[in-house]
Amino acid sequence: MSTNDKKVRLKIRLTVEEKAKLEHDAALCGLTQSEYFRQICLGKRTRPKQPPEFWELLDALYEIHDKLERLTVYCPEMTEECSRLEQLVLFLQEVA
Repeated sequence: MSTNDKKVRLKIRLTVEEKAKLEHDAALCGLTQSEYFRQICLGKRTRPKQPPEFWELLDALYEIHDKLERLTVYCPEMTEECSRLEQLVLFLQEVA
């Protein structure tokens, strides 16, 4: 461990409400309170950890998209619907 990697202890005072919010938000992101605080200090955007059902839904949407895309050969009107589904999937990935 180099001197730049050495960890130092930081003591801060929080209200009961602030501490509860820190605990809650860190847990939502699947991070320890220390790691959550580090991420915030580094300016990183923390995001809540998505439940397994979210990823299952995304996989199902990918599967539907693939099937729709194969149908566009026989039904060109499906191309627009396929594009709409692509946009929805991209949006979900952004907010996840």
